[in-house]
Amino acid sequence: MSRKRKDTAVLIEYRGLGTISIDELAHALIEDIQAIKEEFNVRFCENVRLRIPVTNEYGEPLIARRDCGARVNKIDTFHYRPFCLDYDP
Repeated sequence: MSRKRKDTAVLIEYRGLGTISIDELAHALIEDIQAIKEEFNVRFCENVRLRIPVTNEYGEPLIARRDCGARVNKIDTFHYRPFCLDYDP
């Protein structure tokens, strides 16, 4: 019996772009999210994670650090959720 993956997530891959600036990534994300919204009628999402492999301009891995020198592995967003939508069904 084969196991079919029943994942409802939409995966967008940026590997083909190679090393790009964070500003270019932001622009690509905005365009792709707008396309998902318009072309596929997606209106809501849940438990989204964004993994950004940090490099220098040559593609060499870097460690993201805070001003105090501490390593950054995870950032929790402080994005404001409107009260009318701030519930978990």
